Amino acid sequence: MRSGNRFHRIALTFAVSVALVTAFSVVAGAQGPPSVGSTSLPPGGFGASGGAAGTVVTLVFLAAVVIAIVTVARYMTIRRKRREEALLLQAHVSDVLCRASQLQGLVITPSARVPVRRGRPVTLEVTGAVPTPELRETVLTLVRAEVARERSDVITEDHLFIAPPIRRAS
Repeated sequence: MRSGNRFHRIALTFAVSVALVTAFSVVAGAQGPPSVGSTSLPPGGFGASGGAAGTVVTLVFLAAVVIAIVTVARYMTIRRKRREEALLLQAHVSDVLCRASQLQGLVITPSARVPVRRGRPVTLEVTGAVPTPELRETVLTLVRAEVARERSDVITEDHLFIAPPIRRAS
């Protein structure tokens, strides 16, 4: 959260700096020496309003840049928070699987994927190999119970496969 606030502060400082530089350049241009022989309107007939129009266009452009920077910063902050949530869920499920005594020695990996938008469900993918269908069901039961305890909007994807242990001939 600190980096998000820091980024917003940097974007605001940048916007204020650019606005001040623009304002000072317009004021300095208005106070500049008159051009030689310029007693009538310039071609096009804009006069002093041409400088004001340029200033308005510049300020609108700078506002658009600042809005884009703030939008990207918010997106990055939300994405980082959602990834942290996914890692937390993944860690909880991994701890449960590591504590289960009947699963010792098996390589089972939960991987959580979280979309940036909050309305979308989290996907927890469980991968690995188990020797029997009963152990596969045990793993899925443990994972689903832990997921239900943590969150209600999780889709559990089963990518476990049954690989009986290989017996070596003596």
